[in-house]
Amino acid sequence: MSQNLVLNPSFEEYKRCPSIIGNFNHNVTDWNTPNFGSTDYFNACSKDVGETNFFGEQSSRSGNGFAGMYVLAPENYREYVQGQLSRPLIIGDTYTMTFYISLAEKCSHAIRDLGVLFLKEPFKRESDEYINLNKILNEISDSYFVLINSQSHYIEKTGWEKITFEYTAKGFESNFIIGNFDKNSKISKIKMHSTKDPDASYYFIDDVSIEPLHSETISYSESQTIEKDQVLENDKVYTLKNVLYDFDKHELLESSKAELNQLYKYLDANKRLQIEIYGHTDDVGTQKRNDELSLLRAKEVALYLISKGLRPERITATGYGNKFPVADNDSEEGRALNRRVEFKLIFK
Repeated sequence: MSQNLVLNPSFEEYKRCPSIIGNFNHNVTDWNTPNFGSTDYFNACSKDVGETNFFGEQSSRSGNGFAGMYVLAPENYREYVQGQLSRPLIIGDTYTMTFYISLAEKCSHAIRDLGVLFLKEPFKRESDEYINLNKILNEISDSYFVLINSQSHYIEKTGWEKITFEYTAKGFESNFIIGNFDKNSKISKIKMHSTKDPDASYYFIDDVSIEPLHSETISYSESQTIEKDQVLENDKVYTLKNVLYDFDKHELLESSKAELNQLYKYLDANKRLQIEIYGHTDDVGTQKRNDELSLLRAKEVALYLISKGLRPERITATGYGNKFPVADNDSEEGRALNRRVEFKLIFK
């Protein structure tokens, strides 16, 4: 498993090949726009919105897809990209965030004031009053803003410039927004060339990653059940093979509890271990229902362990819906493998 926690990090997966600009919110999988800005999606699959665009020419840094957004424009107009993580960040752990940008060749200015807003829930305001998100920085609970410190302006036009920083997680981060959060009057900018158009700064963005600073490859256990006296490895993802549910239900079956009892005994004997529980579904049903069902199933396991005596602060539960299948969904056997609950033990 890759250590990059950002879903669709290079904008390769899309709902439809772009045919017009400004349609990022409807085209790209696992990404959206948090305001009414019309962020752009480019992909080599398109003749109209491919590598030649309204600001010149640009090819992706990797793959075929990339995004573009205004970070300086008249009337404090801003565009942003909002991404999501495969799991929340772990409180106290340090992560490296990296992304790459390239200045559009025909825009008038370059800036250096980019930031990242980390969030527990995705942000969406139903008013164009919040077209510039600097107004919300002190309004949202469970959020944290990072202003990226740069000693120079981002002036690279032909290649891609790397932006990276380290971040210590607060423990709620599941989503993030990249862009410029300042007013025009406060932005540090330099003029690149004269143009008859209003002052503007526009950047392409690609290859976004958030990775644990000390990352290890995660492997899956081949164990079918948790056996008595079995030694479980830290940072290895295990599948609870005997934790089963009725169709479209999240209540534990009685036959599932023996394996969970063994898991509880192991955690009770190893009190410095914390556990992350991951719920998954097959692709039958709507995405919304699958996301809900996978979380309910993970929480049901967590609640059972708590009922046995495990302290709640040692447990986190996350639902991934049908995002991470381990088999194809074309057969009942494959769908059965995808309907699963996994866990990982973390030494604290």
